[in-house]
Amino acid sequence: MSGRLFRAHHILIPIFSVTLGLSGCVTNKDGVQVSTDHSRAVSGERTKMGQSYNLNANCTAATMPSIKLVQPPAHGSVEFVSEKIFSHYSTGAPQIRCNSRKSPGVSEYYTSNSGYSGKDMYKVRVSYGEGTIKDVTVNINVRKK
Repeated sequence: MSGRLFRAHHILIPIFSVTLGLSGCVTNKDGVQVSTDHSRAVSGERTKMGQSYNLNANCTAATMPSIKLVQPPAHGSVEFVSEKIFSHYSTGAPQIRCNSRKSPGVSEYYTSNSGYSGKDMYKVRVSYGEGTIKDVTVNINVRKK
């Protein structure tokens, strides 16, 4: 799945066989970046939906992103886990070497209610501690195995 990447100022939803993210347009509203993502998940299975990070050039955490669930999903749950992740910085970024090793970050996991299939949605607010704030709406198509 390709999609949302929150690194120093972005979130990534990496490629997984059970999920697919299609990032929407990013806009600004009162200084807050607003975006919508579209993803897929298998019913009842814990699915990584994204990850957030803000790294220094030496791959240590500049700040740990703060993620708040603004609107929970109607048919499942979302969990945020502090763990080592692979970043996805663009060519030319001082942190590009961090992409080849795991660094501190926060992963975002969604699990639908067992047996549920259909549409689900949740909203998160990500703050990086240095002024960047992002509101993301995640639309999910939940399918049975």
